[in-house]
Amino acid sequence: MLEAKKSRIFDKIFALYNRNLLRRRFHSFRVSGLNFLEEKTELPLLIYANHSSWWDGLIFFEISRRAGLNSFVMMEEKHLRKLFLFRRLGAFSVVREKPREAARSVDYAAKILREERRAALLIFPQGEILPNDARPMTFYNGAARTVEKAGELRAVACAMRYEFLGEFKPEIFVRIGEPEIIKPDENFDAKKLTKNFEKRLTETLDALKNDISKSRFDEFEGVF
Repeated sequence: MLEAKKSRIFDKIFALYNRNLLRRRFHSFRVSGLNFLEEKTELPLLIYANHSSWWDGLIFFEISRRAGLNSFVMMEEKHLRKLFLFRRLGAFSVVREKPREAARSVDYAAKILREERRAALLIFPQGEILPNDARPMTFYNGAARTVEKAGELRAVACAMRYEFLGEFKPEIFVRIGEPEIIKPDENFDAKKLTKNFEKRLTETLDALKNDISKSRFDEFEGVF
């Protein structure tokens, strides 16, 4: 597998590029629940998100900087080999089709959550880009297995949508769900936790869609 090789200098340079890129391509960027990510706690953070666009990782990068997180992301190895500089931003690889390789990535992810200060790990548990409204949502067990090996942490559902609302360029909407503290014990059930993650992210996505359709943006703050 390809491990993350974070670089503070590259992070700062890429942050300027990424912010300018998003401003050029999108009309606005609004987030609800950012305060949940900004909470000061020693517990690591596992963020599981829907994956409907190539932009998702760049959106998360901007949010994580805004929240002051030490962010990492699990990424398909075939894509990370092409975008190898993303390793400097905290990306590491997974090959879900190979169980042994996937297990190595889960072990590495758990190690990050245990050892890195203010670690925030983003996982796209659907494993592929799919439409936002595709139902039912079906996840791989990697996120749950990571929890099992990492120990106590906060888990958060993150829903992302891109909408045209009367402007020439699309708008970015993100809804962060309320953190759920999970502490694995001898009765830990990875499949049950995966189902819980599927349910929570589905509810968060549906709530975000409902907010947009009814123009309820009072709880959203603008990133730009």
